[in-house]
Amino acid sequence: MLATMSLQTFGVLALCATLVSLALFVFFHNRHAAENRRFALAALTIAGWIVCISFSLVAQTEDAIIGLGRLGFAFASMIPFSLLWMFDAFSTDSGRRLKFKILIPGIACAAFVLLSISPWIVAGANIQPERASFIYGPAHRTFGVYFLLCFLLALFTLGQTIRSATGTRKLQLRYLLLGILLGGAGAISTNLIIPLLWKTSKYSFLGPYFSLLVVSFSAHAIIRYRLMDIRVVIRKGVVYVSAIVASVSVFLGIAQLYKQASGFDTSRIPLAEALVLAIIVAIVFQPLKGWIQRSFNRYVYREEYDFQRTIREASREISSTLDLESLLRYLTDTIESTFKAEQVTVYLQDTARQGYVARQHPRSPSWPRTVVTSPISQHAALVLFMNAEQRPLVHEEAIRDSDHKLLATAALELRALGGDVVLPLIDERRLAGMLVIGPKRSGDPYFAEDIDLLSTLVNQAAVAMKNAHLYREVVRVNEYVDNILSTMASGVIAVDASGQLTLSNPAAERLTGMRLRLRPSLSYNELPLTLAGPLRETLAEGKAYSQLETSIQTQDGLLLPLVYSTASLQDKDGTTHGALIVFSDLTRLKELEREKNRAERLASFGSLASGVAHEIKNPLVAIRTFAELLPERFADVDFRDDFSKIVVREIDRIDNLVARLRGIASAPQLQTGSVDLRESISDTLKLLRGQLEQSRTTVRYAVEDEAPFVTIEDDQLKQLFLNIFQNALEAMGPDGELSIRVARTQSSGSAWILVEVSDTGPGMPESVKTHVFDPFFTTKPTGSGLGLAICRSIVDAHRGTIRAENNSNSSGTTIIVELPAADTAAESLQSVVRG
Repeated sequence: MLATMSLQTFGVLALCATLVSLALFVFFHNRHAAENRRFALAALTIAGWIVCISFSLVAQTEDAIIGLGRLGFAFASMIPFSLLWMFDAFSTDSGRRLKFKILIPGIACAAFVLLSISPWIVAGANIQPERASFIYGPAHRTFGVYFLLCFLLALFTLGQTIRSATGTRKLQLRYLLLGILLGGAGAISTNLIIPLLWKTSKYSFLGPYFSLLVVSFSAHAIIRYRLMDIRVVIRKGVVYVSAIVASVSVFLGIAQLYKQASGFDTSRIPLAEALVLAIIVAIVFQPLKGWIQRSFNRYVYREEYDFQRTIREASREISSTLDLESLLRYLTDTIESTFKAEQVTVYLQDTARQGYVARQHPRSPSWPRTVVTSPISQHAALVLFMNAEQRPLVHEEAIRDSDHKLLATAALELRALGGDVVLPLIDERRLAGMLVIGPKRSGDPYFAEDIDLLSTLVNQAAVAMKNAHLYREVVRVNEYVDNILSTMASGVIAVDASGQLTLSNPAAERLTGMRLRLRPSLSYNELPLTLAGPLRETLAEGKAYSQLETSIQTQDGLLLPLVYSTASLQDKDGTTHGALIVFSDLTRLKELEREKNRAERLASFGSLASGVAHEIKNPLVAIRTFAELLPERFADVDFRDDFSKIVVREIDRIDNLVARLRGIASAPQLQTGSVDLRESISDTLKLLRGQLEQSRTTVRYAVEDEAPFVTIEDDQLKQLFLNIFQNALEAMGPDGELSIRVARTQSSGSAWILVEVSDTGPGMPESVKTHVFDPFFTTKPTGSGLGLAICRSIVDAHRGTIRAENNSNSSGTTIIVELPAADTAAESLQSVVRG
């Protein structure tokens, strides 16, 4: 009995010492925090209740039993209120709670404390051989109702707080709730419900031991999850002491077993057996110590890391990662697993938001926490400090330097982000991002070796991030180019300096009939000759072709018309590293040209036929009229004379019309010699001198080129300018001004002779300009409409252009003629002759 009592007493004292030590540890960690003070109060009230109840039930005198019992009920009255008061401190909205929610239970608590020291709750005691028991007073039931209601209110308050909490806070309070709920349920059952229902305190001695659950879960929340922001550091000495205690226990256990097995009755062990046991203990000690140390480290997150191995593995992985998301995920995972940090957040610069945006990748969903998502402004003190210093910032070191205002403000912002350390991500001396690392779950600070490892990892990550950005840009550009090439109707083929194909698109395969993209080592010599030739010349000589026509033979033996252009691909230093050819199918364009020419020929033929019929009909009507009257007036001499004159005149008119039509229909004769265009203009002006003087027309003649030579016969040039000048004179009337300008221009790499003939007439409406060069189109009452049509025929036959424009600065019209210069014209005419 005494052995049982001494063992129970030892257990009670150990349990109370544990509770008091926990209360003092929490209180002195931060005595100014309401959470710490109220937790210490709750732990001390539980310890006081355990001491009083335990010792009252084993006391030998009635006065001791009653006195300790009443004091125990006084402590018990304070337990539910102290829990309620503590849980209210954990709540985030406690400042807005109504006072009566705490005040009313507080008054009830004070009342029952006073009742507890009176006979109203503990009226007497029964002394029994095994254990004493209480005789309850009339207020015992009321005490039970108060205790249950106040305890439930405390649990409800904690439940509301847990519901609104997030991350680590929620996990901390869950463990605290679980310990209070299990411990309270056991203690209430043995010390309140059973006495109320069965009027016995037989099992009340078991109640205090349920407080072990409260201590265990509270300690677990403090050690592992930093309840009340308490960081517990388990030193190596604790590991050695634990290993020694375990080894001694093993030694004593083995010795006791050996004693029982050998039958020794004495308390001494022979020297030989003792040496054997000592050797066994020495062998077991080191593995046991290692197991205990690993267990402690695993529990409090204090596993040591291998600096060199971590750098080696991280360098290999980071240098081979080109995807930014994978890189950030690996970086955060590595830091979290190495340092057991609560959170790792990467902030990357976002120019659109003018700040730094959080990028966070939780390593494990088993560690809930609040993820910081609000961006950091580029004007924040933390960003300014990182830009200026470009070095790691440790919160514990920064708060000591109160003189440095920027540093102090940056430290406050770092703490607001939930970080203990921040490291810059530098890209070409520019702050590209920041790595914010939260506190270690072990509670340890970040030492110099930790900062060195973090700096090395972050520097390598900054280089890898730049490579990842460049790789992403290259991928985006390649996808963009591939998208363009795949949607192009034109074929594209590129070759390198050795002539090997480096790029092609689906249109190139379709036009050539070759599977180019499936043959990356294909040489341009295997392409159709009409494409390989220009590529070879461009690659060898750097000569580029633009909009040249050719054709390739398709698989069914037909000729496919193409237009192609080439370009030389060069580096910045001018070195040629490849060539490019772009070619398009001209089949549809050729068909449209043929349709257009056919429509134009039909329209011209219809217009010509109509004009010819109209022009010939007038003289024929006159001849027919005289022919019908000839039999009746044949004897009339005057009639016969008039008839012969009119018939001859009208027949000449028809003959002249036919001759002029022949000039339009037949192509002028081409020649290879050059003619000075100035002489043709001067001769034409001399021919028209009489008309110019009669109409008092002023001529302004300007020649801006010293050698305006063209390859046209002189007679055709005179006919061209004669028709243009006569139209101008007829449009102006008297007192007009005729301006002639001759110049040289460049177009499409060729030289052209430009002749502008301007008059001061009324100008042309748009409806007239579009038809002015059509046969038989005229606005003059007596005109034939063939003059400008013949001019166009002459110009077209010599690869020139002619057009009419209204003067921009004055009234009148300008006829613009462009003819190839003599050297360009010769090449063009030779190509026509060869064709």
